[in-house]
Amino acid sequence: MFTRFFHGDVDTHRLSSTPIHNVKTDIQEINPTRKTITVSVTAEEVAEQEGKLIKDFQRQAKIPGFRPGKSPENMVRTRFAKEIRNELKQRVVSQAHKEGVADADFEVFTIVEINEGEIASSQAASVTFTVDIIPEFELPAYEGLKVASEPTEATEEEISKMFDQILSQRAEYNVAEKAAEKGDYVQCAYEGKIGDELVADLVPDSPMFGTQKNTWEEAGSEEAPGVRAVIDALVGMQAGDTKEVTMEFAADFKPEALAGKSAVYSIEAKEVREKVMPEMDEAFFQSLQVKDEAELRERIAANIQNQKQQRNAAVERQQITDALLKAVDFPIPESGVESETDAVLRDFMQRNMQQGVSAEEFEKNKDSLHEGARKAAHDRLKSRLILGKIAEKEKVKVENEDFSRIIMMEAQQTGQNPEKLVKELRQDQNRVNRMRSDIILGKTMDLLLDKAEREAVEPSEASAATSE
Repeated sequence: MFTRFFHGDVDTHRLSSTPIHNVKTDIQEINPTRKTITVSVTAEEVAEQEGKLIKDFQRQAKIPGFRPGKSPENMVRTRFAKEIRNELKQRVVSQAHKEGVADADFEVFTIVEINEGEIASSQAASVTFTVDIIPEFELPAYEGLKVASEPTEATEEEISKMFDQILSQRAEYNVAEKAAEKGDYVQCAYEGKIGDELVADLVPDSPMFGTQKNTWEEAGSEEAPGVRAVIDALVGMQAGDTKEVTMEFAADFKPEALAGKSAVYSIEAKEVREKVMPEMDEAFFQSLQVKDEAELRERIAANIQNQKQQRNAAVERQQITDALLKAVDFPIPESGVESETDAVLRDFMQRNMQQGVSAEEFEKNKDSLHEGARKAAHDRLKSRLILGKIAEKEKVKVENEDFSRIIMMEAQQTGQNPEKLVKELRQDQNRVNRMRSDIILGKTMDLLLDKAEREAVEPSEASAATSE
């Protein structure tokens, strides 16, 4: 926790450290999750620490004209005054931490601030640690929590839809002298106006809603992004046709500049390409590494089932978390909420910026975004504290195979050599500690899921149960 680094002719990392015994500890409560711990050290104890420190420096000092260990004390004091002063400060603070923080009879969440005051030769010293603590709380009942699970079997409708998507991905698009049908691709240009004002000027960061001079759109597609009225209007148009359509934007539309407004779009079709599905012959199935349509549908069904199982697992975990959050209430360490809020906001902004949300949008909504992130951070930290206490009670342990599995997963995701990743971890204890904590919390959640009572529900009911 206390890192030291000095330059000079003495290896201060090898200097011995002596426990402080003549100390007085005073603890004051600021609020239910924050305390100050003041450790007072007598002048005699500081002098004793300094004396032992001088002897350590004498043993290691390399001063011309003197054999190792024979350098005069006054010369050592003069030559290494800065190093001695810094090392004395580090020793007093480090030992005060051990006496006052590490040995406290409450669980410290983090050290918020350290105020060491003046630490000088033969003077009494006082070190004050401001710490956030994990308050005591009673665990709620956590065995037999109820979770709702949706069926995981793939329906014929779902299989057929995925089958058609696979065919569409391998379809050819040939130039056609005809009006576009649903599913055909149309090369087109369009421009939107609200009154005399160009939509492009209102939403410069979202060009798909403004002006496009040359773009390809799937006529009538229900899933295509962009201007719904333009995509629908392309059905029935052929090369050279022009058309005007009106788009009524919803009241909650994003970007907000278009919300609740009516825009007129001028469209020009330049080329139509007809969608031609592939022949389902032997070569087609070989390209998908299946022998026939039946095997392809079986694989599709297995993939859909796997996706549903993963979705169920996520929903069940959220239901367990929600149940624990509702079952017990206790104050949360403020420093933890603040750091977790920052992490939630960073993640949210990164994901949305990748989707094209502008910095101006974030600035306009910063208050509500921060409020939402703080609520999410509070609940996330609270759930981790509850799971951590359950892990202690259930004696959940981290085994070597747990680390091996996580390391292999991370290596596969990042493309790193596992051995190189292990070497990095050996040099980063904080990262190892975070990994250990994540493993314990994950195993604890698995334990709760094993003990849960499951109820089968119709699709979407499980999600509704989670949000209530």
